Amino acid sequence: MKINTSLVIFLVMVLLTAGMALEHSRLAIIPFIIAIIAGITLISKENDEEPKIKKVTIINNDKGNVSIGGLVVVVLFVLFIIVMAVLLGSYRIETGTGAIITEVNGNKVPMTEIGWHTRTPLLTDVEKYSVVNNNIYFPADYLELENKFKGDSQAGAIGFDIKTTDDKVVDTGAVMAFEIVDLIQFGVKNTHPQEQLQKAYDSLVFNYLQSQSSDKITTQITSINAELYQKLKESKIEEQFGIKVNSVSLLRPTFTKIALDALAEKQAIQAKSEGELNAAKNRAEAIETIAKAQKSQADILKNVPQEQLDFNAKLALYDTLKGSPNVIWVIPTGQPVVLSK
Repeated sequence: MKINTSLVIFLVMVLLTAGMALEHSRLAIIPFIIAIIAGITLISKENDEEPKIKKVTIINNDKGNVSIGGLVVVVLFVLFIIVMAVLLGSYRIETGTGAIITEVNGNKVPMTEIGWHTRTPLLTDVEKYSVVNNNIYFPADYLELENKFKGDSQAGAIGFDIKTTDDKVVDTGAVMAFEIVDLIQFGVKNTHPQEQLQKAYDSLVFNYLQSQSSDKITTQITSINAELYQKLKESKIEEQFGIKVNSVSLLRPTFTKIALDALAEKQAIQAKSEGELNAAKNRAEAIETIAKAQKSQADILKNVPQEQLDFNAKLALYDTLKGSPNVIWVIPTGQPVVLSK
């Protein structure tokens, strides 16, 4: 079985061109040109090659014979050209969407009219945008991280780590809902509108959250949302990008596991330090009390006669020793024991 190489190349390039044309890729011109060359080669071979079997002739005139096979190839080639022209040269604007058309000369033209439109195939670009119900996240990969750490309330840092004014770290994110009200301002006056808007939004949210306390971020979410919304309104982000900010919401504000562990360790160290400080303070107070008592006692004894002090000492010694069974009292015969002052 003989394989027609030109036919195989033609069919492969047709499929490749069709797929790339649906994506409105300029690279579709490469398989498109190869398909045209393969189609011309296929038609040329079909007309010039002498068949080993007799062809079915459908036209017979002075100029020659045309076979059914040759006619089929020509028809398929023409249909291919038509289909590719339609795929590459048309686009549709749906409700709630708009497009920026980059023309051959480099000019950008906004298109918001709903329906099908035509353009120059391969030589112009079409960039479609949703003009309503748009969301932008802080950080940009918030949804991806949320799916990655789904069900993990602490270990996975879903949002962005914010160091607050009280030197604590809060993991949080934010989403802004907006709509495009000026497509020219959004897609023509900004060369890369999505990237530029993301950077501007990230900067505003990050700076605001860093100026707040951890307690406010984690407990006063409604207040944070209102203040952040006002900050966005007061900024020039709407004028710069031709958008209208509809709402902004804080997402999952919480202390990270690392932050919680660090906080617990800090509190334990603080409690230990406070305990040691209190113990030292108590010891100092006890020493001060003893010192005052000793000084007071010394002041009292200062005015007592020495004989009285000696008698008190002997009496104290007697009181101490009289109840002890191991003490032997020796009293000379006929001599009484006299305690004298």
